[in-house]
Amino acid sequence: MNPGQQVEFHASCGHLISAPADRAGQAVRCPYCHQVATVPPPDVPYASPVPVPAGAAEPIVLTALYLTALIGGIVGAGLIYLVMFDEFSESELITVTPLWFFPVVFGLYGFVSQRLLRRIATGRARSLSEAARLTIDLAGHWAALVLFPFLVLKWRSSLLVSLAAAGFWAVLLWLFFNLLFPTL
Repeated sequence: MNPGQQVEFHASCGHLISAPADRAGQAVRCPYCHQVATVPPPDVPYASPVPVPAGAAEPIVLTALYLTALIGGIVGAGLIYLVMFDEFSESELITVTPLWFFPVVFGLYGFVSQRLLRRIATGRARSLSEAARLTIDLAGHWAALVLFPFLVLKWRSSLLVSLAAAGFWAVLLWLFFNLLFPTL
């Protein structure tokens, strides 16, 4: 069994769903009816392994970049607000906000967009908006706010989507500080 193989099987609602072959015997939730189904072993006749398409995974370098940005942003925010908070004035805190905020946004959106693109590559979704809708169904309606750039953009590159999302949140952050708190 290859690590990237998928097992296709029918959920109780009749939809054909897939899961990684190494999750055989584990419970998964059907994205259509939300019922729990058990992943059958790959040797079951109706659950044959399906190889993941070659373009399914983006380069590992991008994943490392997203992880580094996310961890760096979280560590930066922790240092600023938990360790050095008393050393900064309010205006300095606003000035350093982008230093931790944008790496967090960039890394988070990079991971989310890779996951959405993987759903398309493995055949679990036909478009980014369908993949985003599946995520909203699983995570709840609050996820629509976070997924907003994916619902608008049709790009199939996690890097482009991450950069666009960082730009989107940069504009919102600028508006927040300039319209709501102009005195800072």
